[in-house]
Amino acid sequence: MKRFTAICAVLLFGLSACAQSPTASQPETEKPKKAAAIFAPQKSTSKSVVPKPALKPPVVAAIKPRILLEPAVVIGKTSTEIKNAFGDPNLLRQDSPAEVWQYLAQGCALHLFFYPGTSGEALVVRHIAINGRSIENFSDLDRKQCFNDHLKAVGAEETFVAKKAS
Repeated sequence: MKRFTAICAVLLFGLSACAQSPTASQPETEKPKKAAAIFAPQKSTSKSVVPKPALKPPVVAAIKPRILLEPAVVIGKTSTEIKNAFGDPNLLRQDSPAEVWQYLAQGCALHLFFYPGTSGEALVVRHIAINGRSIENFSDLDRKQCFNDHLKAVGAEETFVAKKAS
């Protein structure tokens, strides 16, 4: 019991030494001066007080909603247009008269099938296929999302968006 009393006394003494009284930081003579300064009437000046105009809220740039394009937007595009938008394909396969260009995205692969155009010289996209890159998502894949994610990754999101007529 004596030990318990001694421990409590040491703890109380230690805690009381840490505590500060509210008046310890300021002498008593300063408190009336501050109180008097707070309640003292202010001297009027010859200048009239002009109220400040209300602050306008900051201008925030509108966030443009992301428009998801259908993958079919590339149908009819020439090989030059596709190369300008996507860059060089990861794989190019020639199956005369067609060419198949493969672009690998994060979780999927885009396959663009080019055939000669109506004039016969330029290759034009006639079909697009999109599949997953793993067994888990090979066929169970959001193709539209994958296509748009790839457009974003290569910086071609605005390339296939129809421009409004001015």
